Amino acid sequence: MWDFARRPAWIVSHVLVVVGVIVLIVLGFWQRDRFLDESARAERIQARSEGEPVPLDEVVAPGTPVGSVPADAEYRRVVLSGTWDPAGEVVVRNRSYNGAPGSWILTPLVQADGTAVAVVRGWVPNVDPDPPGPPFPGAEPPTGPVEVAGVVQLNQTRGGLGAVDPEGGRLEVLNRVDLERLGAQVPYPLAPAWVLLDAQVPRQSTALPSRVSVEVPSASQNLSYMFQWWLFAAIAAGGYVLVLRRQARVQAQGGETPVEDHPDLPPAVTGRTAQHSDRGSVGG
Repeated sequence: MWDFARRPAWIVSHVLVVVGVIVLIVLGFWQRDRFLDESARAERIQARSEGEPVPLDEVVAPGTPVGSVPADAEYRRVVLSGTWDPAGEVVVRNRSYNGAPGSWILTPLVQADGTAVAVVRGWVPNVDPDPPGPPFPGAEPPTGPVEVAGVVQLNQTRGGLGAVDPEGGRLEVLNRVDLERLGAQVPYPLAPAWVLLDAQVPRQSTALPSRVSVEVPSASQNLSYMFQWWLFAAIAAGGYVLVLRRQARVQAQGGETPVEDHPDLPPAVTGRTAQHSDRGSVGG
């Protein structure tokens, strides 16, 4: 009754199902690798961002061009000292916080040697559909010398569909933390990396800006996808086995529809009686 499985059409079906199941299993292992990679990356980010701060010069060498900062400098915790420059402050638009729309406050911290580091001091809510430029009332930086600790972040560049910042003139609102664009409108050299503030002395005297935390990626989605692909593979393999068994039953009954699948027969009619009924031999 399994002779049908050796017919050319069924052989093609076997091959397609096997290939499909293999592809699903491979996709599951791919998501497993992604899960392991993302988990390791999350551990590195957390370890770096929670470490003891060191001077920025120990992480990013002075004179390093923007875009050439080593990848292992990202998320390192550093300490800086200097004076905030509100005149060079800008707003970075389209940054959410706990689901609310708003912007980052990006302020240069001018150091004793005359260079400056761009620091995201925190987040402020949008008071209008389009964020206003600085100063943002109630979020002014402390005056005088300050000591800042924070996490190193790399320069942000425009993606294929990202908004474009105008090249000329002084901007008060940026679409991203573009150090080259910011550096073109301030009178001092900027460090090639920026810092996400997590502490400062003296402390901010106002409630705003709200502190922005480092985003640690979660690998749970990759873990979920891994099990989903493998579940699809099991369903495809198990479902195909059921199809073959059903077809074998059909062949065993002479190529007719199995009784339990026949739409016109009552449940009480079974076996050969059902087949005779189909052929008109029962009841006349």
